[in-house]
Amino acid sequence: MATSTLVSFNSPDGERRLAAFGLSTELIHATLRPGLSRATNRTSMALRSTPGTDIYHESMEQLHQRLSETGWRLVYVDQQPRLLHPAGLISFTIASGTNVANPDYRRKPRTRRKGKATRESLAGPRAQMATLFDVAEIEQERELVAAAEAAPLWLLVHERTERGLNLELSRPAEMTESGIVTDWDDRIMIGFLDLDGDLSVFDDPGYDGIDVAVEPL
Repeated sequence: MATSTLVSFNSPDGERRLAAFGLSTELIHATLRPGLSRATNRTSMALRSTPGTDIYHESMEQLHQRLSETGWRLVYVDQQPRLLHPAGLISFTIASGTNVANPDYRRKPRTRRKGKATRESLAGPRAQMATLFDVAEIEQERELVAAAEAAPLWLLVHERTERGLNLELSRPAEMTESGIVTDWDDRIMIGFLDLDGDLSVFDDPGYDGIDVAVEPL
């Protein structure tokens, strides 16, 4: 069993460690908020999987947009999208789970099923360079894929609640045979993303205010 390092909520050390990666609680909240807001406002007519898809796809796009400004790259490793630090310090992707950022630190997060890319990253960097994918739209330079494989893999783990998201940035250590991550080498708790008072509707650049018709009496 792995012995994990745990950095608690609102810890200056946690924010310092995020900053060392070029990340921050503010940036993570800002990039996950649009997807969470969309997921929260889905109607009962949506498929049960839709809110999770909203968070995953929207947040990966938002993170890519923001982080690409400082040299991060989006790389596919065995079809798993990862955001790669410009100096190769880490790569990470988003994952949902349970027991995320639980105040009872004995209860570690458990992700949903992950695949080959995550499993092969548990043992550290791969010895050989990966083969390029046959899918043309995600073909990338061999050197970039190799760099993503060599960088330690972390997961930005989230758990949706009625009010928002529990969050932590953690490095997976162990998986079950079915692909569920159950233990972690390192964990950085991230403050709760609260949707109370969410004003994301006003973030639309095409929004010009409320159009109220005025007629003479």
